Amino acid sequence: MCIVLFLVSFLVATAEGGRDAGLVTRVKETTVSHYASPSELNAYWQSVFPNRPIPSSILDHLSAPSGDKMKDMEKEHYWSLYSDQLTEGDAKIFHNWAHRIASEKLLYPETVFTIGSKINLYIDRAVALHSPYLRHDIANSIPMSTKNFTNITAMFAPVSLSMAHDMWSTLSSCEHPREVEGEQKACTISLESLQGFSSLALGTGDLRAFSTSLDVPEEGIISPTQRYEVVAVRKITPRAAANTVTCHSMSFPVALFYCHAVNPTRIYEVTLQREDGASIPEPRTPAMVRALAVCHVNTSGFDPTLNYWVKLGLKPGEASVCHFLTRGDVLWAPASAT
Repeated sequence: MCIVLFLVSFLVATAEGGRDAGLVTRVKETTVSHYASPSELNAYWQSVFPNRPIPSSILDHLSAPSGDKMKDMEKEHYWSLYSDQLTEGDAKIFHNWAHRIASEKLLYPETVFTIGSKINLYIDRAVALHSPYLRHDIANSIPMSTKNFTNITAMFAPVSLSMAHDMWSTLSSCEHPREVEGEQKACTISLESLQGFSSLALGTGDLRAFSTSLDVPEEGIISPTQRYEVVAVRKITPRAAANTVTCHSMSFPVALFYCHAVNPTRIYEVTLQREDGASIPEPRTPAMVRALAVCHVNTSGFDPTLNYWVKLGLKPGEASVCHFLTRGDVLWAPASAT
């Protein structure tokens, strides 16, 4: 309630012009003319990762419209798709990884990633898949902090209440303290900073990027009664464990990724087939699914109150914690480990 009242006050203040005019003018120009073009982004990718494919979760942002067309999408479709359809309970949940894994339905023991295993499949929805990248120099000029919330939101005015709420939630997630001991994290709003943080966290610029297959719908998969059978498993990181970085696409008017590393990990590409039987398949449950799964090997610093541990009858540190990646997530790993 306090946040809602604050946002209402903010919208009133914005209407009255209470903001940094210089910053707003600069960003008003940004929202129209300073997006990175697909050709620029492709050229940058090829300069850093020659002959390596761009994962679909990054390509989705490269195909985003820009300028006035993008602003019209934001008003008419974008925020209604990713904000207004949220329930009141959903709206209270920040989209950072720590909160997302708090639901036991999203967590799996590593033992399920064997051929023949049967599970109820839960893959979180992807958000803001088609928001455009800013040019790196413009991105660096934006103070990404809740302290600058009024000015940041004014960059994309006019905004709805739900739009402002999502922006506040994303900024708060970026500022949230580390949830797990040893975790590295950062929020990035350019392709260069996305790649740069991953290289820094992994100690090498020789990286490969992966994303979940396009057969996973943007809205995710929720199958409380529909069962899936694991029909194929491929290790992305064939070693016993490796260091990786996972970047989650966040709700924001431009491409913003919440990147973090909780290492070591084991990464799998899992293919699952829906079990139809005599029943009618649930909505949003594709017949075949191919998705990436991340297993955190060292869980000694994880929250011991998670229902996940109660369900397994174990304590943190006694088992891995695994979760699927959404269609909008990007996984980074050293090329030598893949």
